[in-house]
Amino acid sequence: MARSQCRSVLLVEDSEIDAHLTCNVLQECSTDIAVDRVSTAEEALTQVGKKPYDLIICDFCLPGMNGLSFLKLMKKVRSNVRVVLLTGYPSQELEAQVIRHGSCTYLSKAVDAVTLMKIIIEALGLQDPAVSTRS
Repeated sequence: MARSQCRSVLLVEDSEIDAHLTCNVLQECSTDIAVDRVSTAEEALTQVGKKPYDLIICDFCLPGMNGLSFLKLMKKVRSNVRVVLLTGYPSQELEAQVIRHGSCTYLSKAVDAVTLMKIIIEALGLQDPAVSTRS
């Protein structure tokens, strides 16, 4: 695999359990993923200002600024980064607001690991191990 390149992911999650589960999914996707984790949107904005990320996975309900407010501010700094916004309280209204901000995937935290893996693999441009036999 000559094309192996480390991808950087910023995980913005205040729940230790959810952060651990998401990190496990990321490691299942590829061993070439470096994860930085913060627990607030404010910390995430600082990180985004310092380092370009390939993907940001962000919880909606955070202490202080919520995920949608973070998304709006982050897009001013790094307009091309892909974002997966996770919420434990999905609604059509929130989904519509998130979609307006482009290059963002909106998911319920009830999403299964396989679906989350597929979304991460696609967002990072990784080859899905299940389809690695392509010619």
